[in-house]
Amino acid sequence: MNLKQIAKTFLSITNPKLETEISYRFSFNKKLDLKNPKTINEKLLWLKLNTYNNNDVVTNCIDKYKIREYLHSKGLDELLPKLYGVYDSADDIDWESLPNSFVIKCNHGCGYNILVKDKKTFNKNAAAEQLNSWMKEDYWKLSAEIQYKYIKKKIIIEEFLEDLVCYKFFCFNGVPKILYMSTDVWNGDVFEKDKYIDYYDMNFNRIECKLKGHDNSSVKPQIPVTFDEMKRLSKILSADFPFVRVDLYESKEKVYISELTFLPTAGFMHLTPESVLDEWGTWLNIE
Repeated sequence: MNLKQIAKTFLSITNPKLETEISYRFSFNKKLDLKNPKTINEKLLWLKLNTYNNNDVVTNCIDKYKIREYLHSKGLDELLPKLYGVYDSADDIDWESLPNSFVIKCNHGCGYNILVKDKKTFNKNAAAEQLNSWMKEDYWKLSAEIQYKYIKKKIIIEEFLEDLVCYKFFCFNGVPKILYMSTDVWNGDVFEKDKYIDYYDMNFNRIECKLKGHDNSSVKPQIPVTFDEMKRLSKILSADFPFVRVDLYESKEKVYISELTFLPTAGFMHLTPESVLDEWGTWLNIE
């Protein structure tokens, strides 16, 4: 851990507001206005500091295990992939009892995923070492994402879903307004994750904006078969929140839940033109 990350971690623990303000200043070269937030980023960061820090429902929804309870309360168990096991440590996993393909996740942060397509060629020892390392991390300390603080850490193993396409719906006060789609690309032997990122409205028209560090795709995808169903589900899953991004998968014309995301890019979206940030901010009522 370098000096910058040590400082970020210290402030995330001792003064989340100051850490957020400093990070915003470095990221956007301007002061974060929390007294009169207007842009989508400002309002999301206001929510992080003023409501997400003490909201059991939000905490359960970002918990990749507990979210199952929330979906059950909405009558949406069918969106959940099969659950093969829940563990406190990688040392507890009975690898032999698992099917040939599966997905391993830690429930307390982002990026803690291992995809196993073929158990016969899978390095169990390396995976166990990685999982136990992740379980020692406190994800919330990385950038003051306080909503992760009270998650009871677990390792979960779920069904491996094939032919997945992810559709992420930005929902404002219970209304889906924006669809986010990313495209991975293989360039020779080099894998480029999220090479292309595009935004669409609810009529599947492309919105002319770009996320920093990503290109727009030159090819517009076909409207998914389950598009109307996904919009309906997004309304149900976002109804309890001023903002949430409902991340859904389509696999073989069936819809599954990926996750509920309350702070896309940790509340630091760099979009051009910047007027998009202002426009999206008008859709979010935090009063």
